[in-house]
Amino acid sequence: MKEYLEKALRQEVTIDEDIEVFAKLPLAFKGRYNIYKVKTNGVVWTAIHPKDEAGLVMLRKDHARIEKQTGLNCALFLDQATFYVKEKLMEEGIPFVIKGKQVYLPFIGYLLTNEHDRELAPVHQISFLTQKMLLMAIYEKWTEVKATEAAQQLEISRMSASRCFDEIEYLNIPALGMKGKSRVLTVPEDRKAFWQQIKGILRDPVIRRFILKEDVACTKKAGISALCEYSLLSDNPYPTYAVAKTEMADLGIRAAKQVKLSDDVGCVILELGYFIDFDGKGTQDPLSAELSLTSAEKDDERTGISIDEMLEEYVWSRD
Repeated sequence: MKEYLEKALRQEVTIDEDIEVFAKLPLAFKGRYNIYKVKTNGVVWTAIHPKDEAGLVMLRKDHARIEKQTGLNCALFLDQATFYVKEKLMEEGIPFVIKGKQVYLPFIGYLLTNEHDRELAPVHQISFLTQKMLLMAIYEKWTEVKATEAAQQLEISRMSASRCFDEIEYLNIPALGMKGKSRVLTVPEDRKAFWQQIKGILRDPVIRRFILKEDVACTKKAGISALCEYSLLSDNPYPTYAVAKTEMADLGIRAAKQVKLSDDVGCVILELGYFIDFDGKGTQDPLSAELSLTSAEKDDERTGISIDEMLEEYVWSRD
């Protein structure tokens, strides 16, 4: 970091590890960070370097604690950071140095340059394709998968895969890293914790529900019917099918007669934004099946138990 800072600031930089400051901080800080006292052009300041990956909330909170305790400006020394994290740090005026890439030290008048930064398009809602990629990565335990490899796995263009990587980066989903000069997608070892972390970002795959009087006998099951395929839960008297948006016209679903759930129901059609054939038999994948359930279906205690059993057997314990 010293060599990079001297090159970026064009001045001599002194960086010394500050062990004494730990005595004034909670014990957890010693496990989380290396803390340094830095001197640039006569200005003394503090820097913290996370030992492991740290979330934005923790960095923000710990940065404020150290500034208050030391009475000095504090910067974050980071090995890498997503566009989203950098954007938030700049919005809040939190100084940072990304090794070999960027420097943002407003307290000494050095502001960020975009020389090595890529502009990412804002993402207000995750796309179905990116969601499908993340779920495939969870199931297949992707490790250091490049955009080219991801494109082959999903049978899409490399450009589409790269756009998915951009979305993942912008949304600050903790799965992207660097291998050489290439971005790579790696699912954390604790896939269950990762799922809980990203679940709030993901979308209901269902674009629209159709409740039909007649059973149109489709081949793919989804939603509650898919859950029943994976568990001992008994299905409704009628099946719930999955139909891709591109198949709707061919099957004449939109023209079919719809009824209320209180009437005799032949089947329910879920128009899906994407479909992962998990078992090769036309059953919606477990994670998407959970996301596809209605609030009323989830309110049933038996459904919750079946979801836990399904995910444990088919996802978390799956080799």
